[in-house]
Amino acid sequence: MIPRLFLTFCFLVTTFSLLAQEFWFWPKYTLGQKAANYPGPRIDAPTAPAADFKSQSTPILFHGEDPTQRITDFVPADKLPSKTFSAELWIVNHVNQPVGALVTVKKKFGGSEPLWLLGVYQRNVIFSMKPQDVSFSKLLSHDLTKRGWRNYWLHIVAVTDDQSMKLYINGQKVGERSASPMELSQPSAIEIEAAAYTSKEPYMVLGNLVKMFHLYDHSLDERSVQRRFQELQSMVEEGKLFPDLFHFNAGPYLNNATRNSVDIVWETDQKADFVIEYGTSVPLTEKQDLITQEVTSESGSKQTHIYKTTLRDLNPETPYFYNIKAIARDGKSIETGVLTFSTAVKDSSSYSFAVMGDTEARPHINDRISKLIWDERPNIVLNVGDLTDGGMKDHKFEWNYEYFQGVNQLASRVAVFPVPGNGEEDLFWYNQYHTYPSKGYYNFKYGNAEFFMLNSNKAEDFAEGGAQYVWLEEQLKKSTAKWKFVAHHHAPYSADEDDYGDSWKGQGDLGDLRIRKIVHLYEKYHVDMVFFGHLHTYQRTLPIANNKVVKQGGVIYVQGGGGGGNLEDFAPSRAWFSAKTYRGHHYFVVTIHYQSLNFKMYDTEGRLKDYLDLTK
Repeated sequence: MIPRLFLTFCFLVTTFSLLAQEFWFWPKYTLGQKAANYPGPRIDAPTAPAADFKSQSTPILFHGEDPTQRITDFVPADKLPSKTFSAELWIVNHVNQPVGALVTVKKKFGGSEPLWLLGVYQRNVIFSMKPQDVSFSKLLSHDLTKRGWRNYWLHIVAVTDDQSMKLYINGQKVGERSASPMELSQPSAIEIEAAAYTSKEPYMVLGNLVKMFHLYDHSLDERSVQRRFQELQSMVEEGKLFPDLFHFNAGPYLNNATRNSVDIVWETDQKADFVIEYGTSVPLTEKQDLITQEVTSESGSKQTHIYKTTLRDLNPETPYFYNIKAIARDGKSIETGVLTFSTAVKDSSSYSFAVMGDTEARPHINDRISKLIWDERPNIVLNVGDLTDGGMKDHKFEWNYEYFQGVNQLASRVAVFPVPGNGEEDLFWYNQYHTYPSKGYYNFKYGNAEFFMLNSNKAEDFAEGGAQYVWLEEQLKKSTAKWKFVAHHHAPYSADEDDYGDSWKGQGDLGDLRIRKIVHLYEKYHVDMVFFGHLHTYQRTLPIANNKVVKQGGVIYVQGGGGGGNLEDFAPSRAWFSAKTYRGHHYFVVTIHYQSLNFKMYDTEGRLKDYLDLTK
């Protein structure tokens, strides 16, 4: 058994970069096989040097956990600073489970203390160093008493000089003590390591926590630390993923696929002109030029570069290929690479659609679900809201750094039809990144079905006489579709444990009574299924009419809030309407063939958890 070095420190999250070169740790989320296409250039995360075989060095047992991921020797040992140094981490922690990360220089084997270590776990940040003239390491430890910048961000810098060691968090010095420099000897026996401790967050990797790490061979002064913090803050506010690299920081993102058109949305980190090439085969024969459009960012003083276009005069029910070429003002050019989409099917054709919701703050879960949905090859995808956890005007990063990171691989090939959740209820960035009506509600036809997409953030609209109530009744009256589906974010019926009254202390409402005011229309106009999220569990109801379970007719309500949010739980007693409950991240797929509907729900391992057949 490999010996482990035991540490009693607590840590939180980190970011990495190198000597005169920064290391960025963004995960590379792409689909598999021939669909594995990352749009445009990127800075790849560092890796350990390749070797035919290599002995595993001693891992660090950190906060009682083994590392879930290790990257070693990404800086050659003879290039590491030998005495004074500074180490900088840029971290985002937006999950509710205890996770951590560290970067350290240590001996490869044996149980001795690291030469230095900088890390974070939950609310504790530490910097340890072993000076050359003492037997034991010196430690700076800081427990966070408030949330980070923009709630989730930490800029952590460790600085050493000839007399001391210092620790900075978000531009402020939080610790200092006297210490002579360390001395790096016998380079062949030491290594640098970055490690993640994410066992309580399935599928989470180092790059979901640590965005950047920089190792300097000199001491940074306080002004330099603060300047670096400001530079990184600016990147986040603008939604840039990489510094000094012309790149796509969102999309391509397909919206509103009809029989004869499709909308495409994307963003670059700087101004550019574009050529969209497309066609039914490769090489691509059609093209469209696009002039720059710009949107003011949350700060009001910066510009974002979000672009939208519509490809028109397409053939129905036809696979297409497309590629976006971008030319920056300085002449640099990048391309997405060839991607695919399909136009909407005819009324008489079979089709399928996938549903996910509450994708929120876990790109690592979004990644799993996107890959599994792609394996099903649905025609379209519905997202039932909370695309982001809180992607309002001042939190643009939740779109660039979270939502698009995990979902883009799928959404660049399959059109997404969303509804807004409370996470984007101001509609600011929601409208910038979509081409749907700006009020957040709309309807569309697909095959022999019609979908009615509502904005349940406006709960007052759901009461009789409310704007969406009136609009929906008008649309349902006109609908001749064989199948009718409604989607919105909030729950008319749900067995959640505490959103509608604490079910562990008394009786709850089993759903949002404000939203339930509109279900009369669902029943009156024979809506088949209603999809919603908000609660981060899965529930399917039995058919409901007049607020009771019925044998025939009735509406089936499906709660699909398991796309990435913090998992919730159910009331202790079964709800009167419940057909199936599941606590875990999930998605579902609906396939329609004329008068037959097949419904399947899966977990993040692709295991079937619920199944339903309906026939009209």
